[in-house]
Amino acid sequence: MKSLLKSFILPTAAFTLALGAGVASAQPVAQTPLSQAVQASGSVNPSQPSSCGVLSNSAVQILQVTQDFAAVDISVSGTSGLTLFIQGSNGFSECHTGGDGSINAPGLLNQGTYSFFIGNSSQTPTTYTLTIQEN
Repeated sequence: MKSLLKSFILPTAAFTLALGAGVASAQPVAQTPLSQAVQASGSVNPSQPSSCGVLSNSAVQILQVTQDFAAVDISVSGTSGLTLFIQGSNGFSECHTGGDGSINAPGLLNQGTYSFFIGNSSQTPTTYTLTIQEN
């Protein structure tokens, strides 16, 4: 049991540290309340294996929720097999997949900082357009 636990915890910790290290080189931080939609687009060459596909090494966008919570609509369009991993404060993480190259993820985000990572179900270059708007 210990070796099974170690084999899960160590790769997970390394992945979390790798993602955390990537935040510094990410897009500028957007803050709520959002007066207009935030949009990031480009391409990534995913190389970070995860339970949410193979992800980019750094966040493509960071969102800082400054009020108690924010109702947001998150959409991503791009390459087939697209994945979106959201990592936030207090251990929040969420994975979305869009086999057809489209992801729509409405939700509530509590106060804190959220990093958005784009990836693919396989290790292939991925184009994307990420849009975040507040309701």
